Amino acid sequence: MKLLAVAGLLVLCGTFGFSRAATVGEAASAAGATAGDWVLLSSNRDGKDRVYSVGANGEPLTPLFAPGPPRLVPVAVSRNGRTIAYIAGRDAPDVGPLYVSRADGTGLRRAGYVPTAGLEVFSPNGKFLAFTGKRGIWIVGSDGRGLRRLTSTGEEWFDWSPDSKALVFLRMLTRTFYSDGPYGIVVKPLRGKSRVIVRTGPHDDDHTFEYQPQWSPNGRWISYINHEEKTRLNGLTLVRPNGTQRHRVVIGTDGEEDYQWSADGRWLALLDGAELDYIRPNGAWHKISNDALGSVAWSPDGKKLAFSESKGLVVGRADGRGLRRLHVSAGAELTWLPDARHIGFAGDYRQIWVVGSDGQGLRRLTNEGANSLVGWTRLPPVLPPAPPNPPTERVLDANTVATSTPVEDLSADGPRVAFVPRPTLTDCFHVVAWSPGGALERLGNLPAPCPGQTTTGVKPLVLAGTRAAWVSSGGEGGDCYFDVASATLTDPVPVEVASGQVACGPDTGHLRGDGDLLVFNDETHHLPWLVRLGVGSRRCGGLPCATLRTGAQAAPVDAASGALIAVKRLGTVTVLNDQGTIVRSFPFSPADVSAARLDGGHLVVARSYTLESYDVATGTLERSQPLPAGYQLADVDGGIAVLRRAQSIIVLRLDNGASLRLAPGQPPMFADLETPGLYYSYATGDGGGRVVFLSRADLLQQLGGSR
Repeated sequence: MKLLAVAGLLVLCGTFGFSRAATVGEAASAAGATAGDWVLLSSNRDGKDRVYSVGANGEPLTPLFAPGPPRLVPVAVSRNGRTIAYIAGRDAPDVGPLYVSRADGTGLRRAGYVPTAGLEVFSPNGKFLAFTGKRGIWIVGSDGRGLRRLTSTGEEWFDWSPDSKALVFLRMLTRTFYSDGPYGIVVKPLRGKSRVIVRTGPHDDDHTFEYQPQWSPNGRWISYINHEEKTRLNGLTLVRPNGTQRHRVVIGTDGEEDYQWSADGRWLALLDGAELDYIRPNGAWHKISNDALGSVAWSPDGKKLAFSESKGLVVGRADGRGLRRLHVSAGAELTWLPDARHIGFAGDYRQIWVVGSDGQGLRRLTNEGANSLVGWTRLPPVLPPAPPNPPTERVLDANTVATSTPVEDLSADGPRVAFVPRPTLTDCFHVVAWSPGGALERLGNLPAPCPGQTTTGVKPLVLAGTRAAWVSSGGEGGDCYFDVASATLTDPVPVEVASGQVACGPDTGHLRGDGDLLVFNDETHHLPWLVRLGVGSRRCGGLPCATLRTGAQAAPVDAASGALIAVKRLGTVTVLNDQGTIVRSFPFSPADVSAARLDGGHLVVARSYTLESYDVATGTLERSQPLPAGYQLADVDGGIAVLRRAQSIIVLRLDNGASLRLAPGQPPMFADLETPGLYYSYATGDGGGRVVFLSRADLLQQLGGSR
């Protein structure tokens, strides 16, 4: 692509976008003040895709329609914000019945059928809806009445004239055995005969949407991107509606460009990859950004623009000068509020936000589900506000939490426990932190469904002080992939620490922690690394980190406690300090150690038939107890071991062998012992779960004594 260098620049204003995403955002062009403006959005917050309206001033989220079929996906909003078009059914928004309604949810009516993915665009005056239907372009009244076919030769892309009286589109004029075309740029009045204003050469692709014919808002130009076989003729081209003054303003094309006219028709905005350029009809141009994310909008008064970059939302004058980054993370969906002072956007974690063009007044309008920005309306919804989703966890008493689904993993540190429940209908993944007698604290993203997903894929979860970290892993085509993420009670939004491809296994990353010690194995290298998080001079994603060891004695980590780390290999358990220095190695023959845990200055290992405790300083075997058949060593604290199997937990004193068996419910069961007491979880018969705290005093009493 080559821009023509011509002197002269004018002010740019209008709305930039492409395909359906641009269409649904056009409602922002309605004039008015902030008061009484409603944001239209689609959301799956309750597990179903539905259309909602929420007040820009904080009025509650309200569905446009009652629950139940049909499933409606919004595809277009009229420029005055009064009418919405939808495609219904499981294949929406590509294929399905076409519906229209008023933007308050009343007057829903079927208007046609869309057989293939295409365009649905309201006329500028809001009276008609044009769409690509069976073998051509169809139009229907915005009230859903008067459906008729306008063309019959399979046109795929079109645009309205500014006066809403005609369409412009690309038509294949002839088809040969070797190629498609030539093509014609055609103007078709709603009433009357069509006329070909430009004839182009043949093209080796029978799709016409790449040409993107558009009508300038002032009615003076028709634009298109030429894609014919004679590449020397290709590029962004302009022509008068009567077929005269055809000329190129951009030479060449790579097939990836998007463009849009400004509202006054004096400029075009061209987005090629991440490069955003402004172009006049005479070819004059200047660059605005090398990092545009693909969503650009001009304020309704034509004085300001906004677009997203990877580093934040950018606002400036309509000519692209005076740009100011608001340091607000915005996605590809942007639209201006009719007052020209506020911007709506889809931000992090698929939530809808509003912010002033000066960067003030940032407000999140949604707090659950995956949401998409649809547009704006002045019509308040007629239904009552959406009821809140039921909580996924609730505190039953000072020592018990009920969960909607079974717990997938659990980790405790001191007075606090963290756990991960399985996905629910409305909440895919989060970590819950809880101190007995206190409230629940959520770590992770806001609630959102993940249809069809029955597990979080988290294993293990580790709580170390006030920081939780977890490994998410999964397989695809015989390969396993993992992500290590972390969050704290003061900053609950997760940060990625590491990711990559590793050998499949039940304990990916070998994440372990205690207090301020948090370590994992980075196995994406030729030799595994033992990495400590939270300290060090290098960065692991969003956290500082330090590599303590590499090679054979770096992995796999099996325990971390205080300032010690235990690495378990076949036939050997090596204890390291928190700097990665070897403290002592313990050889075992036969090589039957299934688990190693640290308890202060003691190493406790589970072997085929015994639990053995060693003094780390001297290497001396201190005591041994029989290992109950079928149980695994889960934790050790204060000379008490926690063993578990599918349907029960055993708490065992290592000094005298006294034990307590807990079988409170159904599997899966998890347990972790800390100084305050025992934290454990189990599933219930109704599909939910429980997290329970048993104080150490009560635990010792049930074990038959105190220490």
